[in-house]
Amino acid sequence: MLIIIDGYNLIFTVPELEKHVERNCIEAVRDFVISLLSQYRQEKHHDIIVVFDGTYSETSLPRKMLCGGIRIIYSKTGVNADTEIMNITSQLRNPKDVCIVTYDNEIKRHVKKCGCQVMDPKSYYREIYDVLYQEKDKKSTEPESKLKGPTEDDARSWKGVFEEVTSEEIDSHIKNSGISHLKKKQEPVIIENKTDDTHEDISPSDYDTQYWVRIFEEFEDDDKKN
Repeated sequence: MLIIIDGYNLIFTVPELEKHVERNCIEAVRDFVISLLSQYRQEKHHDIIVVFDGTYSETSLPRKMLCGGIRIIYSKTGVNADTEIMNITSQLRNPKDVCIVTYDNEIKRHVKKCGCQVMDPKSYYREIYDVLYQEKDKKSTEPESKLKGPTEDDARSWKGVFEEVTSEEIDSHIKNSGISHLKKKQEPVIIENKTDDTHEDISPSDYDTQYWVRIFEEFEDDDKKN
């Protein structure tokens, strides 16, 4: 399943997101949405494209990028996100396997003619919420033995095995195996030229993610009160 999202339409249609635009700059809310979609993608394994109006974005950003597995497109100068989405859907080979998330009537009429599915932003946001925050309430699928840990007999058995190994034998094994010289291999950093076809992976920082997780938990508390 490919999901194409009208980015700012989602933000300004969902009250839980729109109210934070007033407290923070639009870029902060946008990054939070991308972070949520990245987590949602890991659970559902959907391909996701988010299209934003380029006029609202920083000029330093590339027109296309990859962020946390989410493909992001900023519309060209003079072209809004609506037109960009309609251009994309007109070129789809399997439109029946594509879902467009938007509240815009013009886009909905166009993509339905192309054969795509349409989903309301509020419904899609609720699905994200349910997937990410309701699944944690389900019982663990781990076997009971793994949750409880080893039995007393197992513990005594393994304790006896390790007591038979001297510290000199352990030091000798480490020296001969070269374990002390092993270092964590760093992942290569790939930086591509920022052209129209460039996809750059720019994931939110841990600080930003934690900040928005706290905000999202406020949403959950508000829902419970209501």
